Amino acid sequence: MIFPLLDIIPLPFRTDRTLRSVPYVTYTLLFCNLFVYMLCLGMSNYEFHLLTLQWGFIINKPSLLTLFTSLFLHDGLLHLLSNMLILWLIGTVLESGIGSITFLLLYFASAVTAVMINGLIGHTFFPGSLAVPLIGASGAISGITGFAAMRFHRLRALTVPLISLIWLPVPAPIPLLIWMPMWVFALWFALREVVMGLLEISVRQNTFVAHWAHIGGLLLGVLAAMLLQVMQEGRREAVLEDSVRASAGVPQERTRRDAQRLLHERPDDPEVLEAMAALSLVNGEQERSRDLYARAIPLFLSSGQREKAAACYGNILRNFPDMVLSAREQMSVAATLESLRHYPEALQAFRLMAEHYPHLEEAQTAWLRAALICHRHLENPAESRRILQHLQALHPDSPWSGLVRERLLALDKELS
Repeated sequence: MIFPLLDIIPLPFRTDRTLRSVPYVTYTLLFCNLFVYMLCLGMSNYEFHLLTLQWGFIINKPSLLTLFTSLFLHDGLLHLLSNMLILWLIGTVLESGIGSITFLLLYFASAVTAVMINGLIGHTFFPGSLAVPLIGASGAISGITGFAAMRFHRLRALTVPLISLIWLPVPAPIPLLIWMPMWVFALWFALREVVMGLLEISVRQNTFVAHWAHIGGLLLGVLAAMLLQVMQEGRREAVLEDSVRASAGVPQERTRRDAQRLLHERPDDPEVLEAMAALSLVNGEQERSRDLYARAIPLFLSSGQREKAAACYGNILRNFPDMVLSAREQMSVAATLESLRHYPEALQAFRLMAEHYPHLEEAQTAWLRAALICHRHLENPAESRRILQHLQALHPDSPWSGLVRERLLALDKELS
């Protein structure tokens, strides 16, 4: 036995970041791995061995098909669960940050690199291992771990240390919870795999645990992150996430300083402007907050992010109920708030539009939509009638006059 008597493995089970989108690829990979494992449950050891010979990746007989299928085969429940836990924790956060296509390419590129490095080491030191089928998603998962450690270097994972002793069949948990930065977890994992791999080489004894595949996948993930220069974007997302949390309470000085520095670097980033506006509001800087919100919304709209613009304006209304944008921007955010079913905010936005731009044709449309919201969604026909009467008095020759009269008649019957 070449392994040390004592081995401590940090097991993460929760991260401190929220998902920015639904990680469909990660969920699909999780389902496929679990499904394949369930199919193999009734097999004997011999049957499973034959299965791995057919569908595992054998370095002496390389095949693109078995390279793919080997990623979904796992030798035992512990092997499966350890891989799936890391894939669930890190994969969901990473995919939602870099996009599904990029994540999928990284996943399979890491698997290819893991196999190549493992084959190179095996050919040099363990020729007998070249005919042994490789199975499991560890190499691919190592790759996304390395990439995430660079992309989300301030991401923290809540971990429980596992202590592994040579006389224990499974690692035993230490009753201790640690918030560990992702880069520390990745570094610990890398050092552990390098030590295990070098121990194998030093005594020329292969344990058939693909330590060098893990190292290969991890290196690919780190190199890809360095080539794509993703650390700056990761820092941006960390600052935004911290700002959201701080804006719900008392902002920490570090969060505010980081956000201010990021705003200086990206003065036209609407998300950074919105985050800084929220922090300024909590800090009692009302005018600055209002100005930053007003700068953020047009940038959201110009980049096609109408829902984010509407959400930002909803925050404005809660703190600055009389704030009005330009007529075009005001109509856009009001209509988006209505489509998102944020009816009270939409009603207020339409009212402000009509009141501040009474001579524009869009103001009449705003009054009509406000009346419709009151009637259909807020169940307030009396207020709806009052709005329509106001519109009729302001614009007796409006193109909407006929429609206004019809709705007033219907409301009169409903209220009588």
